[in-house]
Amino acid sequence: MKLLERENAEVVIAGETIYMPVSSFSLGSKNMVERRKGVVYYNTGSQSICFCYGAVTESTMVNQIAEVLEDNLPGMVELGRVVYAEIINCRDPRIVTLTIRRMGDDLILSPMTKKVALAPPAETFDGDWMSAKALVDEQCARLRLPEEPDDIKKAWLGAVTAHAAGEGSPFQAFVFLQGFLSTLGPHVFARLLAVSKYAEMTLPLMVRQTREFLVETFDHFESLGDLGLGIIANLGRVYSYALGQLGTLEEYRQLTDSMRSLIQLHYRCLHLIFPWYLEDQFLAQSRLFYISAHRT
Repeated sequence: MKLLERENAEVVIAGETIYMPVSSFSLGSKNMVERRKGVVYYNTGSQSICFCYGAVTESTMVNQIAEVLEDNLPGMVELGRVVYAEIINCRDPRIVTLTIRRMGDDLILSPMTKKVALAPPAETFDGDWMSAKALVDEQCARLRLPEEPDDIKKAWLGAVTAHAAGEGSPFQAFVFLQGFLSTLGPHVFARLLAVSKYAEMTLPLMVRQTREFLVETFDHFESLGDLGLGIIANLGRVYSYALGQLGTLEEYRQLTDSMRSLIQLHYRCLHLIFPWYLEDQFLAQSRLFYISAHRT
């Protein structure tokens, strides 16, 4: 990597860790270690670089790519607290940017610091898998800009099909979006890509499994569309059709990795504005329930 500058966010279950979404890339080898303060690792599932700056509350191993020097740990702790305060623990989250580059690399402007000229809009889907991938990649390029997507804005305003009875609040939709997106990209798509590399895997079986996981029993894309993410619903239909036009497992991986990025980028946008600050009210209600239950 030469230079990466992206918005940061705080994890919500792994302890004191901040992560920086990046474009998907492949590491030559794995270096799996236990999480601890100072470890910097790449999370393949979430396509992000993560920094452990304090206490760790998740036990899974991580793929370490760097280490924060002992002398620099106080600064990392301070950065982590700033990210938490500016994103998780406030009503109006703000982007906290971080620049990473290897020693000796030239300093270059990234999409976060300069105006990016997007490619002209792709033509309508013509049935070919490469056409489908171009449409998905075009949307991913837009989502990587530091601008809130229109679909996320609509969901935040409550302009969605699905809601709880006569409830007009967008909170329920946001909770479901958080749940779906946090598993669909980092886990379901990541596992499908991993399974596609099994030596005994064939393309017809991979396509069949993918459709079974994503659209046959329960259509994840249509459900996300009901929750406000119309772009994912539309591109999900394109993706499902394009699966039948593939010729090799490598083509499958290229197309599916683009869809994974699309889901991940939407999840990133949602995570940045999700009302995490409501945790105090939730804890207060939990304590009241605990007291009431023990009194009875």
